[in-house]
Amino acid sequence: MKRNALYAGFFAILSLPVFSADRKPNVLLIVADDLGYGELGIQGYNKDIPTPNIDSIASNGTRFTSGYVSGPYCSPTRAALLTGKYQQRFGHEFNPGPPVAGNEPIGLSLAETTIGDRFRKAGYATGWFGKSHLGNTPEYHPLSRGFDEFYGFLGGAHSYVNAGAESNNPVLRGREIVKDPGYLTEAFAREASAFIERKKDEPWFVYLPFNAVHAPLEVTEKYEKRFSSITDTKRRHFAGLLSSLDDAVGSVLGKIRELKLEEDTLVIFIADNGGPTAQTTSSNGPLRGFKSQTYEGGVRVPFAIQWKGKLPAAKVDDRPVIQIDLLPTALAAAGVEAEADWKLDGVNLLPYIRGEKTEAPHDALYWRFGQQLAIRKGDWKLVKGPEANAARGGTAGKASTAGAQLYNLADDIGEVNDLASKNPEKFKELAAQWDAWNAQLVDPKWLPNRRAGARNRNSAENSAAPASKWKSGDSFEDDQAPQIASRAFTISARVDAAAPSGVILSQGGPQQGYSLHVKDGKLALSVRVAKQLSTVVSTEVLPAGSHQVEAGIAPDGGVTLKVDGKTTGEGKLASLIQKQPGEGLHVGNDGDAAVGEYTAPANFSGSVAEASVTLQ
Repeated sequence: MKRNALYAGFFAILSLPVFSADRKPNVLLIVADDLGYGELGIQGYNKDIPTPNIDSIASNGTRFTSGYVSGPYCSPTRAALLTGKYQQRFGHEFNPGPPVAGNEPIGLSLAETTIGDRFRKAGYATGWFGKSHLGNTPEYHPLSRGFDEFYGFLGGAHSYVNAGAESNNPVLRGREIVKDPGYLTEAFAREASAFIERKKDEPWFVYLPFNAVHAPLEVTEKYEKRFSSITDTKRRHFAGLLSSLDDAVGSVLGKIRELKLEEDTLVIFIADNGGPTAQTTSSNGPLRGFKSQTYEGGVRVPFAIQWKGKLPAAKVDDRPVIQIDLLPTALAAAGVEAEADWKLDGVNLLPYIRGEKTEAPHDALYWRFGQQLAIRKGDWKLVKGPEANAARGGTAGKASTAGAQLYNLADDIGEVNDLASKNPEKFKELAAQWDAWNAQLVDPKWLPNRRAGARNRNSAENSAAPASKWKSGDSFEDDQAPQIASRAFTISARVDAAAPSGVILSQGGPQQGYSLHVKDGKLALSVRVAKQLSTVVSTEVLPAGSHQVEAGIAPDGGVTLKVDGKTTGEGKLASLIQKQPGEGLHVGNDGDAAVGEYTAPANFSGSVAEASVTLQ
């Protein structure tokens, strides 16, 4: 009996992972999408949606209460994260859109070295599981940017339940299309865990950028039932989406524990920007502003780092840090020190977390987003929010600190009391420092989902979006979309789909706007006027294949729907759209804010080409 027990113990020891004394630590970098500052349980604001697994990263490590990202929305944040540099240094200021120069490539600059490149050079197995949003062509694919394995999608958003919803943005394993990944949040966690299992005997770097909790708010029955007590549909679906994210994070952390790798793994969790509350209910707690804004609500995010046995647990640190610090921090954990010629903006946070350095990691943090800007130095923040764009006719052009607001965040985390007039010297100091930083930057390589050379919205030449025909994926900011207030207009497009469904073209959102879409297989036009919805539906099903579709709104509010020149539906609106929509125009989807009775983005099931809006 004793001999059998001895053998059993011996073979159990043999089955454990073998570690050498000089084994390099693993790194797991988790990014949530559109997760507001106030949503995690450990942040102390949300009592409705438990997030124990994500919270455990902070409980077992350090939570930075002044953790920031350098971009107020998706792609710029990710570009900076993967390079350790402010994205404005290499022109990645906005989400991918039309290039400033006609031949300008769109994606994370090929001149930049990514975190995947650096970890691979250090002898790591590298895996990327989730969203990219850093370029759609082969040279920008994760497998071309330092990663051994990729499972995810290249665009900015994706259906969670329908892998085939976007033919131009499929889920990929490597470069091959995945037909049935399952519920996408669970799929990314599953694939990351499988990679960790396969690579358990060698050091690995896993980049896990979930698309949760980004719209669309699609959840399985399991998560719908979990929050059945929440009566607001949008909030209930968001709760399910966040809970599924927490479960997914828990499954990956569980795999690490199962393999006894916790003390050999640095775990990092951040969000890519603040929550777009109106669209998804994702809350930013006490902070002012939302996604796409340089107020705190757009750029201050959940930010936690865990390394069991190597870094202190349950530590809360209020010193300002930023996501560009994560590349040098992770590499330092792996024994790779940043070199001067890398010209990184980020710093290694490990000595600050360990208490070896007590000063702030940065003298100041900076933002530039079109005319929006900010600088935080100590407790002081100089900021220009989205009103700067409105005043200057859009997001293109040169930013200026003139007219900026000044806040003391220690006393006023909600950015309520503008202290600029009371502290002119502090204003001048921060403005001069921002100007000096801004002078080092390059112009954007592309403009945000709009055409280059756009003019001021007050120009007669800008009474509509650019006259060229549009296609699936094209979109325009609100100031560059057609000026439809109190105007009659006609929408037309060439569509091609085997089973038509989803939005063909939309402008606006749940307050004001319109959407040409397919409802129950039939062409439909939904119009919002002061929140009130009217929908005109064709009497005939839209057949499969290629068709020319059209919707016209006459000066008296009359609506006519046509397919291939034939009238298929008619109706009457109570009035024209009286106010210019605050949201932009999208082709082949409805962005983040649905006009009609469907869940945004409601991607069209096929292709849209030759789309246009003609004002009468």
